[in-house]
Amino acid sequence: MTASSAPLTHTLATDATPDGGVHGESGSASRRDLLKGFASLAALATATGVTPMLTPLRPAVAQGAATPGAAAPAAAAETIKSICVHCVNFCGIEVKKVGGVIRSIGTDPARRDVFNHGICPKGVAGAFQMYNPYRVKTPLKRTNPKKGLDQDPKWVEISWEEAFTTITERMARIKATNPSKLIWQHGHGKYLIGDNFPLAFGKAFGTPNIIHRTTTCESARHVADDITWGYHGFLPDIEHCNLFVVFGSNYFEAEQFARWMDHAVTDARERGMKVVVVEPRLSHVGAKADMWIPVRPGKDVAIVLALSRLLIEAGQIDTDFLVTYTNAPQLVGADGRILRAGDKPLVWDTASKSARPFEAGVVPALRGSFTVDGKPVKTAFDVFAESLGEMTPEAAGEIAGVPVETIRELAAMIGREARIGTTTKVGDLTHRYRPVMIHTWRGMTAREFGVQNWRSGLILQMLIGNPDAVGGMILGPVGRSPAYMAPAYCEYPPKRVDLAKSVYFPNGHHDVCQQVALTVLDPKAYGLPYEPEMQIFYATNRPVSTSDTTTQFKSMEKTFNVTIEINMTETAWMSDIVLPDLGFLESWHFAPTRSHPFASNTGIRQPIVNPYNLQHDGFTILWELSKRLGIRDAYVDAINERWGLKTHKFEKGREYTPREAVETIWLNATGGKSFDIAVKEGFVASKKTPQRVYMSGVEDKFKGPGKPKMQLYADSMAGTFEKVKQTVEKNGIRNIDVAQYQIAYSPIPRKEHAFPTPHREAADMPFYLITFKSMYRNQMACSNTNPILNFALGKDTQENRVLINTTAARKLGLVDGDEVIVETRVGKVTGRCKFTEGIRPDTVGISYHYGQTLPSYPAYARKGIDVNRVLELHPDRISGMNSFNDTKCRITKA
Repeated sequence: MTASSAPLTHTLATDATPDGGVHGESGSASRRDLLKGFASLAALATATGVTPMLTPLRPAVAQGAATPGAAAPAAAAETIKSICVHCVNFCGIEVKKVGGVIRSIGTDPARRDVFNHGICPKGVAGAFQMYNPYRVKTPLKRTNPKKGLDQDPKWVEISWEEAFTTITERMARIKATNPSKLIWQHGHGKYLIGDNFPLAFGKAFGTPNIIHRTTTCESARHVADDITWGYHGFLPDIEHCNLFVVFGSNYFEAEQFARWMDHAVTDARERGMKVVVVEPRLSHVGAKADMWIPVRPGKDVAIVLALSRLLIEAGQIDTDFLVTYTNAPQLVGADGRILRAGDKPLVWDTASKSARPFEAGVVPALRGSFTVDGKPVKTAFDVFAESLGEMTPEAAGEIAGVPVETIRELAAMIGREARIGTTTKVGDLTHRYRPVMIHTWRGMTAREFGVQNWRSGLILQMLIGNPDAVGGMILGPVGRSPAYMAPAYCEYPPKRVDLAKSVYFPNGHHDVCQQVALTVLDPKAYGLPYEPEMQIFYATNRPVSTSDTTTQFKSMEKTFNVTIEINMTETAWMSDIVLPDLGFLESWHFAPTRSHPFASNTGIRQPIVNPYNLQHDGFTILWELSKRLGIRDAYVDAINERWGLKTHKFEKGREYTPREAVETIWLNATGGKSFDIAVKEGFVASKKTPQRVYMSGVEDKFKGPGKPKMQLYADSMAGTFEKVKQTVEKNGIRNIDVAQYQIAYSPIPRKEHAFPTPHREAADMPFYLITFKSMYRNQMACSNTNPILNFALGKDTQENRVLINTTAARKLGLVDGDEVIVETRVGKVTGRCKFTEGIRPDTVGISYHYGQTLPSYPAYARKGIDVNRVLELHPDRISGMNSFNDTKCRITKA
């Protein structure tokens, strides 16, 4: 959707009877019948107030309802403001309701100034999540002890009382022995309640095992930021940028901040901003770019290092920024460590011609080799520059499969457009002007060397001085966590089941979700001093969302599993108890929001309908569990701590409805603004001044003598590797390859980081295999049963294909649409191929969030390819990031 597109809306029909067919038979239903049936069911359920309590494996039809198709009682139309949760854009929405039934969902026009101009098809079709006849509507208990996706769980419906009693009895036994044996996992669904509530519950219960999904999303990008400038998160200053270089970020479809970036980039291109896209597949972003550079998968780092070399050779670097804000002048010894006097790093003072800390009066040298205490040293900048010796444009072009002339042209564009040494005025602020931005998301980071890949991009931007510059990269809370810039702790034995912050993933600051299953299968192999017994999955289909899914599901056979979910998923299928959850248009939540560099906002989500009269959501389930477990007071204390509640707090000894809980957090977050504003407007916003945007980050934290510095040379990573080596030797750890950790923990990105394990070892596999997001299925599992997305938008949305270059496919003797086998070292999947010129000849691409297999899904929801089943798992050793885009494969006709 472009900035000029009208917001998408869809009015629901209400003049047909519900479709009462068996769930698995619905795939043959017509588009019209499905839409009408969904809408009629909504009207009937709302009008009668009857809750269908049938098994979730069949569509629910309201019992004792009025004549099908009867009009709902006349009522005034309502418009209610809320926030969508189908993806992490958190778009502001207006929901129109007539007669108690949602008639349409569209964009909240008041959000245009703070984030989204439009919403995507998932948001428009979001009402189906509430009216979905295939929802879980009552607690379910497994009666077949044998678990497997091919097993019938033999569900029986149970009461909430039985469900809570069963769960708390087991949890109480665990708490009495070792609370760490309880694991709570949440994914995208955490945004229904925010992870502060689960984290607070974990603290009150005593388990450290509250696991988020960041390693299947963005953790390598976050950790690269953390190591470089002490926290994470950045946005491009698109309003002032002139050259936007994108290494794999699909903001025209399903990326974070997509519903701001889509219209912001479109507007910027109209005023003349150039967009260069570097990615193997011609995405929507590439299709709308000025230049598409089809890079070989995983080789982006080689191009970025060659660009850095060319900029240094041309003298197109911001020397003042490097000296003043970064550790580029700091001295590095022959052992690869920064020289220090006590805890102060040393630079070469050109005034006194000696090694000194960078304090007032010292003039650091950016380049040079010197002798200190009889030992040779050189500046960190020179260490980096010399490391680029073999990374010529010719070498990078060969590695990345990109013409040398293209690399040179891009370097010249960056050097020219960076306007190094210039300033400009924004409002009443005159500030550094560097209108070039390098951007990525999963493209560079969903890899075995994801941190190093993005570190190369951060270093390139430091070379031109664009952090917190007008037109450059606007950083998040700079220096919020200075410990991230120090050597990691390297804990052993690990306390957490995901091994985060242990010697296995020393900088796993953001949880390592796919590791949980591997540790559960063999805890002794990782030195975990306990055997996990119980897992609670909150609104996440975790095993489906990561690589090598067969192994992931195998781990669920070892634990007692509870899933809190809206609909039956594979994870729920493998559970012992399934609890229904309220959807995003049925419940109160203090909601996360998205902003752009010049505005921020605080918002809520509020209930609009409850067609099945469901009783509980994630908040009330945790609230009830805390009471039954006798940890309510500890839970309240932890809630106040996690949310940072000061003026307005949760009080001990009283009950809180979800609305009261949200109001308490709202009052604290907004400085006491009336909750009536939240209910009426949905949010409050504040604009940011140029001083706040450009001056509160690196200018405040890093500029000048006596301040800490951004890590161009990550000495902390060298220190972490030394700890890893010592810990492995001390404890005799056998499943850590120290040599590979040494490569991963290099203080600077290197050529080796362009060669992940499958690229080195799977030489007999001719194709690189990449994954990508589809807007219609991304993140919300209920999208696969949504008839609006699967029929109203066309049959192509029901399945994914194996995208293969036309020339490469014909060499294999294929015809467009053939069934093909995609084989990797992990396994095989089958699907239809689609010829395209928009992908490299050595690469195939398959989108994910398709290929569900449960018989409880209708036929149209089970089409496509589950690519995750055949992806190799070689997580980034630094962050734990999943290596989604490193696998190699072969293609044969089925």
